Amino acid sequence: MAEFEVTGLTYHIGAGLSKEDAKVAVRKFFKGLKVGTPLILQAEPSNLHDENAIAVYMNYTRHIGYVKGTSCLEVKPLLDENGQCDAVVLGNDGSKTMFIDIPNAPETVTVSCKRERVLPQVPLGEVLKMDFTEEEKKLQVVATRLLKLKPTAEDVAALMELTRLYLPLSALSICYDDCLWRYHILKNLRAACRLKVAPEQKHQLEELNEQLRAIEADQTRTSDRPKLKLMEAQLEKLRELSEAEDGLFANFEFHIASSGNSVKDELAKLEGWFKAMPHLKMRNYQQHDALSECLGYQRVSRKELYEVYAAILILERYTRVSDTGTPDFADIKEYVCRVKGLLAADWSEEKYNDLWDCVLSLPAVKAKAKQTGKQQNTTFNRNLIAHILHVMLNKGVFAVGTSNQAMAEALEGKKEHSVRTAIGETMQDKAMKGSIEKLIAEKK
Repeated sequence: MAEFEVTGLTYHIGAGLSKEDAKVAVRKFFKGLKVGTPLILQAEPSNLHDENAIAVYMNYTRHIGYVKGTSCLEVKPLLDENGQCDAVVLGNDGSKTMFIDIPNAPETVTVSCKRERVLPQVPLGEVLKMDFTEEEKKLQVVATRLLKLKPTAEDVAALMELTRLYLPLSALSICYDDCLWRYHILKNLRAACRLKVAPEQKHQLEELNEQLRAIEADQTRTSDRPKLKLMEAQLEKLRELSEAEDGLFANFEFHIASSGNSVKDELAKLEGWFKAMPHLKMRNYQQHDALSECLGYQRVSRKELYEVYAAILILERYTRVSDTGTPDFADIKEYVCRVKGLLAADWSEEKYNDLWDCVLSLPAVKAKAKQTGKQQNTTFNRNLIAHILHVMLNKGVFAVGTSNQAMAEALEGKKEHSVRTAIGETMQDKAMKGSIEKLIAEKK
């Protein structure tokens, strides 16, 4: 016996009714529903939300719901050439979910997230690589190990222990992998609840099942956009990680500086990628509500989801920078030439000038270099330039033993200036610092 869920009954059986009346109608429907009632499953490749959707019919013409989305790829190979197959009712939860069996379906399915790519290949793929968060790495370890456990009396203790570890990790993102794991783990828990085990174990299993069911229900609500909230929370966490010295933003800045490509052209590639998505709801990366729903329906892998997130973060951060044009940095180049006499032996003036050309092409530097703030009688941000020189000093561009005071006096002479302090301060923008350090390493 292979158990599958049917969802959407409240919407279809309660069509035209108020929300509360629809719930009553479903409960009444369940009371009269007999185990073994025949059903027909029908593929809906024209479904606007999900081309893999599989509808469930009773009495040939009564559409009562859909096979749960996380099972559609599993059920699809069981359909005939007309996209149909028979099924029977197994039972229900008394409120909104029905369980069905498909004759001849395998009882156990190997849950694998290895599958064909869904989205087009992302441009700047090497630049937009992002490592998964530590929480999602833990999730993969726990979930895949949990799925290997069969719901048997011998494995109940291990099943409960792993489920307790899994619960706080089970709703980290909108990734299809997570939904698939949660669905199959719930199936195993339901099966475990039917085992003949000690009363205390049975009680604990039922509690764990209810907790995971509640998490699953939270993720499938439509009233307060739970998927959007998850997506925004994940973007915020990744935005913070992207600020690191070896993070996404540093990689992008280094790419711009070393490739010679303009920010505007590279952003246009990313915008074009979104516009080329197979579903129109993904054409506008700024509409996170539609995007969060569509990504779930398209069943993107975690790797593809992270590519989408990386593209969004780059577009958000650099769109304004690309509109500012290319400022004249002749004044800055003249200023930094004042410290040429302090260069290390292996740094020629030509190499030093080339390094500054690359540094000044970094989008973050471009955006801030002309912001003078409270600095009097200046045409550029001297404190920023001093911070950059501090990075260069620490990375061996200047001779060993060169002091901050010597650097400051070469720049500003004996007069008091904020540069005297800034030349000894560590740059706070980690992404910019990382990009500059990469350029120094490349030019050595």
